[in-house]
Amino acid sequence: MRPFYENKQVGFQCFLCKDITFPAHLHNAVELIFIREGTLEVTISNQTRKIRKDEAAIIFPDMVHSYLAEASCMAVICIFAPAHAKEYYQLFRKQQPECPFFSSGTQNPDIPFAFDRMLHYAEQSRTVSEAWLNLILAYLMPEAKFTARNRQEDADVGYQLISYISLHFQEPLTLERIARELHFNKYYISRIFTQKLHCNFHEYINRLRLDYAARQLRDTDCHITDIWQEAGFESQKTFNRTFLACYRMTPSQYRRVLPPIS
Repeated sequence: MRPFYENKQVGFQCFLCKDITFPAHLHNAVELIFIREGTLEVTISNQTRKIRKDEAAIIFPDMVHSYLAEASCMAVICIFAPAHAKEYYQLFRKQQPECPFFSSGTQNPDIPFAFDRMLHYAEQSRTVSEAWLNLILAYLMPEAKFTARNRQEDADVGYQLISYISLHFQEPLTLERIARELHFNKYYISRIFTQKLHCNFHEYINRLRLDYAARQLRDTDCHITDIWQEAGFESQKTFNRTFLACYRMTPSQYRRVLPPIS
């Protein structure tokens, strides 16, 4: 899974993703996910649901979300700047859905078809793919009820941690630095990772860095040394060991085996 972080420019991307598991994160784009096969546990803010074949979920900008694939699943993911859906621009910026999950695709065959067409044209014509995106939104948005954006979440410690790390994960990061910058006790921050993000600090940072590195390996011709350094790893040895543990292959094998994802 490839997240788009707050300090990255997001345009429009649509791709197919298998067996998605990714810890809590956020970005300033809209994210739309549709399940083609299997089941996926999706958490958006404080709502968690297992979505199944032909069901969808939408994540508005700056909303914390995570994915957990307990079994095999295949999903279409579209990540786009709100400006690519002009009719809903103000909605994305100022409101949020009471329920971000949609089951209408199980009833209306036009919705799965529209997701397939959006994915199909993503590599051929972004303009056509975006047109299918806007048709999908026209199908889904009337199903939802919206409320004013809840900014209380922004004050949550977990939200602040995720937001800060999303901006700085490529830099040298320690619990001490984050505690100093956010004015929290480092032991308190460590407990937040365990209790809210269900992993320790180093696991979380490494997962973000690995995902960034994997995208660079698949989508660019950059030298592996440049990639692990830019991702934020301190040494190639650490990068190789961590990458192998996560993806069960070396970075070089990963680049040879897998085609570009966009």
